[in-house]
Amino acid sequence: EKLPNFRISDAPEESLQRMIVKAETVLVRPFVVCAVLRNITFDEARYNSFIDLQDKLHQNLCRQRSLVAIGTHDLDTLQGPFTYEARTPSQIKFVPLKQEKEFNAQELLQYYKEHDQKL
Repeated sequence: EKLPNFRISDAPEESLQRMIVKAETVLVRPFVVCAVLRNITFDEARYNSFIDLQDKLHQNLCRQRSLVAIGTHDLDTLQGPFTYEARTPSQIKFVPLKQEKEFNAQELLQYYKEHDQKL
């Protein structure tokens, strides 16, 4: 299979996204970096490979998520602007990739433990 060729490109002004970092978040996560990957289609093998890479980054460079947590979201299902906030686990609610049910953070951790899935 041919290796993908990625490049950094300027996005049109109207397609730029905005991330708002709340003041209290800096106490927990002092840095935030965002990226938008466009025109990518995941089949099952590519999706699994992407999640495996994300997990390896979490476990190694991100020091078991103590320095960095990576979130992957389908931009076709969301609309900005986005906010980055420090919340308690019970206040964090979202629908993970490849899921249909909404979870709070506590429920999601339990679900992943019970189903032997990567966090």
